[in-house]
Amino acid sequence: MDAVNDRESEIALLVSSASNHHDNSWIDIPSSSSSSTPTWTYDVSLSFRGEDTRRSFVAHLFRALRSKGIYTYKDDQRLEKGKSISPERLQAIQESLFSIVIFSKGYASSTWCLEELVKITECHEIIGQSVLPIFYDVDPSDVRKQRNSFADAFAKHERDHSPEKVQKWKEAMSQAAGISGWHSCDFADDDEFIEKFVQDLHSRLHQFEQPPGEHNLVGVGSHTEEVISLMDLRSPEVRIVGLHGKVGIGKTTVARALFDRLSDKYEAACFLDDVGQISQKHGVDYLQEILLSEMLKLRNVKIRSTSEGLSMMARRFRYLRTLIVLDAVDHANQLEALAGKRNWFGGGSRIVITARDEELLSKYGADGTYKVYGLSYNQAKQLFSLHAFGNRTPGAFRKSLGGPICSICRLPSSIKVWASLVRGRDIAWREVFATFKPN
Repeated sequence: MDAVNDRESEIALLVSSASNHHDNSWIDIPSSSSSSTPTWTYDVSLSFRGEDTRRSFVAHLFRALRSKGIYTYKDDQRLEKGKSISPERLQAIQESLFSIVIFSKGYASSTWCLEELVKITECHEIIGQSVLPIFYDVDPSDVRKQRNSFADAFAKHERDHSPEKVQKWKEAMSQAAGISGWHSCDFADDDEFIEKFVQDLHSRLHQFEQPPGEHNLVGVGSHTEEVISLMDLRSPEVRIVGLHGKVGIGKTTVARALFDRLSDKYEAACFLDDVGQISQKHGVDYLQEILLSEMLKLRNVKIRSTSEGLSMMARRFRYLRTLIVLDAVDHANQLEALAGKRNWFGGGSRIVITARDEELLSKYGADGTYKVYGLSYNQAKQLFSLHAFGNRTPGAFRKSLGGPICSICRLPSSIKVWASLVRGRDIAWREVFATFKPN
C-alpha cells in the first residue's frame, strides 16, 4: 500500500495533463447505465374527508411528513360537493408509493373519497402500492363492516347511485379497512400518534429508496459497519466518533452513507458539509444557524454571535436524542462551537466527525476513531468501471483500460477523475494507461 500511496501525486499530475490535451476526434463509446429512477412521483398520497380532519389531524400530519422530507400529495383545491374526482387526483394516487387512507366518521359520506378508495385498492392489487389505513376516532370493524355512520352513509348512496357503483365502493372500503393499520385510540394524543406514524413510514420508505450517486460506490459498506460498531448504538450515553484519513480517501462518503442509514432513528439529525471551508468563508456562527434550523425544524434561525448560538444549543438540544455529522473539520474551535459539551445533548445522542488530523479528534475527546483506508485493487476496478462505463463489471475490452491505473491509484476521488476522462472515449486511452505499472 505504501507504493500505491507514493505514486498518487504522479497520477494527479498526469490526470491534469491528460484532461487538458485530449483528442476530440476520439470515437465515443456508448455508456450502458445501470442506474434506475423510481417510477413514482410522490412518496405518499393522502385520502381524507376534508370536513372531518383537514384543519386538525391532517394539517398536523402533513406538516410532520414534510418536516421529514416525505414528498406528500394532499389535494387542497378539491371541492367535494357536486364535482367528480379529477383525472389529476387519480394520477397522483397511481404515482404514489404509499396511499394513506384516513378513515373518519364522515369518510363514507363523500363520493369523492369513495372514488379515491376504489382507485387506491386497484393500485394496491395491480401495481402493489402500499396502503396504510388510519382509523381516526372510528372502530376499524365499523369501517370494514360498514356499521353506524358508515351504514348511514351507504344507505343514502343507495338512494342516489346505482347498485353496481355502491357495491364497488363497499368492496373497496372493506378491502382497505381489512389491511392492518393504525388506530388513534391506541395513543395518548394526536401528537404521539403522528410522531410514531411518521417515524414508521420514514423507515418503510428506506426499504424502497435507491440511494443516489455516491451510495452506489464500492467499499463503503465495510467502513460504515466498522464505524457503527464504534458508535455503540445501544449505549444510552452520548458518544463521539471520529473518521480520519488523507484527502480524497472517502471520509465524507462513508459519513454520508452512515447518516442516511441512521438519521431516521433519531429525534433530530443534521449533516454539516465541509465545516472547515464554510466556517472560514462565512464564520462558525453561520454553521450554528444551519444546525439550529435543521435540528429544531425552524426556518432561518438567526443568532447575533457564536456565544448566543452556544447558549441556544445547550438549552434546546439537551432533551433531544440527536445525530450530528460534522464533515471536514480542521480546527478545534469548530468542534467547540458546533458540538460543545456532551451534556448539551439528550441520552443516546451520537456525534460523528470527519477530519484529516487524528490528533484533533483525540484532543476533543472522541470515544473512538476510525481510519478510512484506500480501496483494494478489485474495489478500485469496480469503482472505475461504475463511473466510466455505468456498471461494475464491463467487458474485457473496457477492463483493460482501468486495470493499470487501478493497480496504482486507490483514492476514490482520483479514480473518479480518471473514469471521467475515459467516459465516452476511444481505446487510445490504453496508450496512456499502459505507462502505469505496479511497483
